[in-house]
Amino acid sequence: MNHAVQVFEIARDAKAQDRPRQLDSFVVTADTLERARRATLARLQADGRSVRSLSFKTGGGLAAVVHAEQPEERASR
Repeated sequence: MNHAVQVFEIARDAKAQDRPRQLDSFVVTADTLERARRATLARLQADGRSVRSLSFKTGGGLAAVVHAEQPEERASR
């Protein structure tokens, strides 16, 4: 089964009123929700993303909030 993942980014020092911005989306294939969660985490970590939260959406799919890269993180790539 395919699970759509929407990725949002927020600053590490974001305030409660700050909203994440949508980055991109991708699809993971898994036969259970737990495997979809694990596949999503693995993909984001492989992309060098620091995951803040990962949630299942009521209509299906997942929403991931990742931290924005710090300038020194970008420079080291």
